Amino acid sequence: MKTHYLLYLVLAALLCGCAQEEQTTEYYQRPLTSPGGKFALLPPAVQNTVRVEAGMTELVSVERLGTQESPIYAFGFSNPDIYPTLYVAPDGSVLRPDLTVAVGASEDSIAESTGSGMSNIKMDDLPLPVVVTIRQQAPTAEVDSITRLTSGPAVFYSVVFKDPLHHPRLLIRDNGNVMR
Repeated sequence: MKTHYLLYLVLAALLCGCAQEEQTTEYYQRPLTSPGGKFALLPPAVQNTVRVEAGMTELVSVERLGTQESPIYAFGFSNPDIYPTLYVAPDGSVLRPDLTVAVGASEDSIAESTGSGMSNIKMDDLPLPVVVTIRQQAPTAEVDSITRLTSGPAVFYSVVFKDPLHHPRLLIRDNGNVMR
């Protein structure tokens, strides 16, 4: 008699398990990207312009317009009445909605170099590992000058900040390693 109850109990448990709704694997309705994630991948000049123009305003959309050769970035903010869509060129110029230049990008000041160095380097010209290292070492510091130095096949970047007391000069190898 006990075995019959046990058999009925096991059969009921199996039937209850089978009666559950079919589960779907479609958990996400949108791509797994965020405006902040897209923002982090943009050229430094574009990021700086958005920070200057919008400050800490919540960014709700980042779109890349234009062609591969001449992209234009459009930024949407949480309060469009106060912060309308901001259009930015890759060099950091602010554009009007008709995509004409409203405010031109400022020239980066690059220090003169001697010997095997090369000046006129902008953040956009640096290898990605070097940019990442600069952002990690001094995320809020303003760069004063960048000089490219070579020693045989090795390439280094000397980065000088506008506030040398709080952010000392960095010497970074092209692979992103900080040289001590």
